[in-house]
Amino acid sequence: MGVVLHVLMLVLLLLLLLPGYGPTEALTKDRPSSWPWLASIFLDARYRCEGALISSEWVITLINCFGSFPLSHFTVALGQRRLNLQNAEVLSLVEELIPIPRSLVDSRPGSLVLAKLTQPPSINSSIYPISLIQGSTFFPWKKTCWAQGFKPDFDPYIPPEELWGAKMPLMSQTNCQAIFQLQSDCPSSEISMPNGTLCTGPPVSSPEIRVADGSPLLCFYAGQWVLLGVMIWGPCSSNGLPEVYIPIHPIIPWIQTNFPNVRVVKGSLKAKLKSK
Repeated sequence: MGVVLHVLMLVLLLLLLLPGYGPTEALTKDRPSSWPWLASIFLDARYRCEGALISSEWVITLINCFGSFPLSHFTVALGQRRLNLQNAEVLSLVEELIPIPRSLVDSRPGSLVLAKLTQPPSINSSIYPISLIQGSTFFPWKKTCWAQGFKPDFDPYIPPEELWGAKMPLMSQTNCQAIFQLQSDCPSSEISMPNGTLCTGPPVSSPEIRVADGSPLLCFYAGQWVLLGVMIWGPCSSNGLPEVYIPIHPIIPWIQTNFPNVRVVKGSLKAKLKSK
């Protein structure tokens, strides 16, 4: 029995050292927890952007996703098959949009909005909302969080067959701004990097992945996944540049006042965000 156990341990160790195995895998299609809070937003049959389910009837995303098109042209897909409108677990039209006041987040490149679903999903193991996290003092630069994106050959007129989850290292705004300032095709940093902007480095070990607009930035905190930010259009696009997000923590008081059913986790200096 001891010999068998020893052999099994050696096999496990070898698997952990092989590419594509083990906890250090940087690129995957099914983490964290198969992304049950993710919502894919379509304009007619064309993939538009991502969002995050924060209650049974509300999705948070970017107002830019909707533009000036009538709401009747938009469909929100939920569940693990959400990228396929014919086979998605839940499809819903958008009943209304509630913009989050810009005074709460200085986000000139784009604003956050809450989209109300006309057909709220039943909450189950494959579809359930993400928790928000209150407070900003615990942001641990250089820790790794997660976002979703697609590979460079993605055609926006054809729904992607899959989105990939990628690990994203948190970065201070100072370092993020300095990197963009070195890019000749970027606009003024005063315009592109408002106060409070949340940044990450490019995806770990997979810089070719481009984070989807509206994709939630997720971290593992106190035993659960929490929403830190929402991807906005970056000041300029090129492989290897930081990704830019609108932070969630400044809007938490407004969310709690107007949407009491949204679950908010209180950040603590004692509990730290963990890489997952």
